[in-house]
Amino acid sequence: MEIFKITKDSERAKDLFEMAEERLNEIISIIPKDKYYKIIEEYYEAIVQLITAIMYIDGYKTLNHLSLIEYLSNNYKEFDHNEIKIIDTLRKFRHGTIYYGKKVGPEFLINNEEKVKKILSKLKGLIKKKFISQ
Repeated sequence: MEIFKITKDSERAKDLFEMAEERLNEIISIIPKDKYYKIIEEYYEAIVQLITAIMYIDGYKTLNHLSLIEYLSNNYKEFDHNEIKIIDTLRKFRHGTIYYGKKVGPEFLINNEEKVKKILSKLKGLIKKKFISQ
């Protein structure tokens, strides 16, 4: 796992949190509903920003998405195996879209969008709790 200890950085975490909120509240809503791959990509990017924010608050950094997901899985047991699996599936879909031009069909989003939203909500709640406790 490529995770580095850094000085805690609440300001950067706050910026990432705000960017993720913007992505979720403004950007996703203007994407045409038939562009499933783009919606999935934006959900994943918001999740990455939120997990990265958590890591900055905790005083850690990674440059790789697998380590990011592994950090969440190892350190935050409030996320169960299925939620971690969904995040990793989003990562794979995004990777396929960005690097290979693969467009994901509607099935994943239809079956998992509520779960993705729950993960996002849990991540946001965790960050808010960390900000309050600082």
